[in-house]
Amino acid sequence: MTDLRSALERYLSMRQGFGYKYLQQARRLADFVAFMEARKATVITTKLALEWATLPPDRHASWALRLTDVRGFARHVANFDPATETPPARLLPPLKRAKPYIYNDAEIIAAMDIPLSVRVDRRDRHASVRGDWPAAQRRRPR
Repeated sequence: MTDLRSALERYLSMRQGFGYKYLQQARRLADFVAFMEARKATVITTKLALEWATLPPDRHASWALRLTDVRGFARHVANFDPATETPPARLLPPLKRAKPYIYNDAEIIAAMDIPLSVRVDRRDRHASVRGDWPAAQRRRPR
């Protein structure tokens, strides 16, 4: 077991001891340690952390999150290994969320009217549970 792997186990047990679930972060950090072991690197550097964080080239949204995980781990390791570099904050751009669509009053009213236009035979209450909802919408003429 490498020093980084044992440091990761100590870091994760400490974080989980504080009450954090740390499930996704643990998986990502284990990937980071495997990346470091594959490169035979024993010291966390900003260059290696940035290289790992940007590994999935088409997944820009997760880059900042991955680097944030490594920053926390690197701060922990730096307490024991002064050669460890902690990547600076905001080294990668944060996730840019799409602008939310705000419905206008007419769209809200139209959306609220849709359930009122559906006609269901009340004797067949469980039609949607059974999966034959379209059949329940057809009403027999009286």
